This record gives sequence, C-alpha cells and structure tokens, in this order.
Amino acid sequence: MIEDDPARRLTDALSTEALGRPLRHYPIALTTEALALAWARQEEGPEGATVVADQEVAPRQRKGPPWVPFAGRGLYFSIVLRPSLQPDAEGLLWLLASLAAAEGLSDVLRSEVSIKWPDDLLVGDRKIGGVKVVSQLGPAQIVSAILTFRVNLDVQADDLPPELQGVATSARMQTGETVPRERALDAILRRLEERYDDDLQHLLEDYRRRCETLGRQVRALLLPRGEIVGRAGAVDQGGSLVIEVGTTKKPVPVGILKKLETINPRS
Repeated sequence: MIEDDPARRLTDALSTEALGRPLRHYPIALTTEALALAWARQEEGPEGATVVADQEVAPRQRKGPPWVPFAGRGLYFSIVLRPSLQPDAEGLLWLLASLAAAEGLSDVLRSEVSIKWPDDLLVGDRKIGGVKVVSQLGPAQIVSAILTFRVNLDVQADDLPPELQGVATSARMQTGETVPRERALDAILRRLEERYDDDLQHLLEDYRRRCETLGRQVRALLLPRGEIVGRAGAVDQGGSLVIEVGTTKKPVPVGILKKLETINPRS
C-alpha cells in the first residue's frame, strides 16, 4: 500500500508555473502564517514556498480578531513572496491577495465573490473567507511578504456558531457540493500568479470593480485612536481607502485601520 502524501497530492494538483512550490503540509499548526514566516526568515524560503494545514489552533485575522477554524473543512494556507516593493507599498499586497482570492473563488463557485476592503471575501453579504499580509522589511524594500488565505469550504449552516449564523457562508453552502481543497488552492494560486506581475493599473481597475466597500458610507476606526466617517470613494495606488468627508479626501492605509464599519448601502 502506498502511503498517502498530502503535500504531494496538493502539489500535483497545481497548474501554476512557480507559486505553490515547494509546499509543506501539516495536519495541525498554530497558524500557517507563523510557519511560513519562520520558513522565510530562518531558512531563506524561496518565493512561492507554501504552507498548508488541515487545522489551525489559533488563527488570527488582521489586528488580532480570531478566525473561527473548522478542522478539515476549510482551506488554510500561506505563501512566501519576495516582491520588489518599497516598504510603504505593503498596501498593494493586500489588494493583490484579496483580488486573487476573490477571482479564484469565483472560478470555483461560478458565482461572484466580492471584496470588503481590506481583507474580507464575500458572497452576497456573507463572509466566505479572508486574507492577511505580514511583511518583513529591509532598509529600502520589502524583504519578504507572507500572504495568508483562509476559506470556508466544506462547512454547513449547522456548523456555524450562533455569532456567525446569517453572517458567514462556505463553498458547500453556496454550491450544495463538496469543493476539494486541491481545487480551491490551485484556483487561488493560479490567479495570484497571473496577477503578481500584472500592470498596477489593471490590478486597481479590477480590484475597484470587485470592492463592495466603494460608494458606501463608512466609519473607519483608526489606530491608535480616532475615526473618519464619510463616503468610501476610491482605493488609491498605495492600497489605501480614500474616504470623502465633504470636499476633503482622507486616505486610510491598511496599517492604521482598526475596524471598518458600513453605515448604509451604496450611494
């Protein structure tokens, strides 16, 4: 009997040229992000190195809120990139990650997946997944960036805790079928590879079309304190959300955002 090798199975399912390789698989991990970060920093992990886990023990979203894990029923992975970007350009990586994930999941689900700036993936008004970006900075550039993706796959409505009922969704809830993890992983990585070297203008245009935040009245709670209330008018070339307050335009970088609240529907 040939012993099952999840890492080989996941790698063999990839249609990408570079991203997703080499790949390490873990049945359980504290977070895939922590393992990918250690791989990049301590072992000089190459661009494209990917960590996939069946289960994460303590996954965290941007700025610390916990991600509710579903052991064996989601896609949890992180990838190492080594982009030629200045340290202040990290916001572009958030756009890249969320757009690639939204496009890849749209391919899999055959329905529109939209983005709530800066990190949520939505089907309709329900969250199906999220992204996270952590960068290691050098003197004049980003040395490495860890892009993390978490997607609800084989999760059913009864699996959701009370606080997520009516708020979250999954690939299974949307299609009525089990979506193989290999298929979702390949779809996201394929779109990420296509977008990675894409022209910035194309990235921004396509991101803006998928961003359901634009045109809405929002409240941005900032770090260390403060807030901005106004209309989400644009996402700029640095990845910041531009909030219009009267005739004033105020860019909000991802790094200073604590929480973004939607006040009412698109105007």
